Amino acid sequence: MAERGREFADIAYTVLVVEKKPGVETVAAALGMTYAVLHSRLINRTCFSADEINALVRAVPDVRLVNYLLKETGFIAADRPSPETADIDGAPVDLQRSATRVVVNATGILEVVDAVLAGGGIDHRREALVHREIDATERALATLRLRLTGE
Repeated sequence: MAERGREFADIAYTVLVVEKKPGVETVAAALGMTYAVLHSRLINRTCFSADEINALVRAVPDVRLVNYLLKETGFIAADRPSPETADIDGAPVDLQRSATRVVVNATGILEVVDAVLAGGGIDHRREALVHREIDATERALATLRLRLTGE
C-alpha cells in the first residue's frame, strides 16, 4: 500500500499491539470489525476511513492519535469533560484538578529549561522532552478552558 496513512497506522499499531491499550481484539469488537480487518489497517495494508478513525479515537482515547491528526494545524486537542466529572448542577467537579495540572505541566517545562540552561545547551532528547511538556501544557490549558465554559 502507498505511504498514505502509514504514520497514523504506526501510531495506532504502537498503542494497540505494542502497548496493548486496550488490545486489538477489544478495539475490533468496539469498531464492529473483525480482528483481521483491523489488523490490516494497523499494518497499513488498507487505510483507515475517516469514520473508522473517529470510532478508533472514541474507543481508544490516546492523545497521540489526536495529535497526529492535528499536527501542523492551528488546533490543539483538549479533554472534554465527561458526565461523570460533573456535579448535580452540571458544573465540573475537577476544575481545581485541571488548573493544578496546568501549573504542574508548566513547572515541568521550567525544570527542563532550567536544566538545559545550567548544562550549557539542549540536545535532541531534551528538546523533544520540552516539546512533549509544552504539548501537555497546551492540552491542559485547552481542557481547563472547556471546563470553565462548561462545553
